[in-house]
Amino acid sequence: MLYGERVIQTLFIVLSVLLSLVSIGLTLRLNRINQAFSEYRLWAENEIERVSRTDTATGALKYSAFYDLLSSECRRAVREFTPLTLMKLDVRHLSGEEPSDAERYQVSEILKQRLSRPGDQLGRCGENQLCLLLPSTNEHAGVFAKVCHQAVNDAFTSSDVQFTLAACTFQPTANLTAEMASEMVNETLEKALNERPGEVLFHAEYTHDFNPMYT
Repeated sequence: MLYGERVIQTLFIVLSVLLSLVSIGLTLRLNRINQAFSEYRLWAENEIERVSRTDTATGALKYSAFYDLLSSECRRAVREFTPLTLMKLDVRHLSGEEPSDAERYQVSEILKQRLSRPGDQLGRCGENQLCLLLPSTNEHAGVFAKVCHQAVNDAFTSSDVQFTLAACTFQPTANLTAEMASEMVNETLEKALNERPGEVLFHAEYTHDFNPMYT
């Protein structure tokens, strides 16, 4: 009888140890699953945010996201006392035909390759228009505007696509807001389309007190 009780006790201990090991194994497994799920959820949330802010046809920022960044950069320009530049590129066929999605995407890729600094941004600000935001720039950004214009022209030499680019450099005055900058660049683009279609029209608020360069 005593032997039988010892056997039962031994089996009970063995089973308890096995159950403990299984429990520990399951806990570790669940922790790994939870960690993997958390990482996937974080990736999914970031991806959703990225996609929701990006125009699928061009890969540029949607206008709402671009405008939010423009507002932030205007405030920072005033706060840090540095100018900024806003550009707007109009894309159209001389035949009147609408640019294709492939053409819009190609133009966007060409412009994105020219944006080398982390703060530079490209946004879609119209059906056939793209905007470039260049913080901490001065009136010499007009040279960069011509470089961008030449780059897209070179890529479409065999077609009738016309590119008209308006660019404005703003000094960090109290009047600098996203609304004011957008209105000014729109007026400049309208003037370019009427008077100099297919060319670059650059407007800058000059000052001798600023020296940041765009390179």
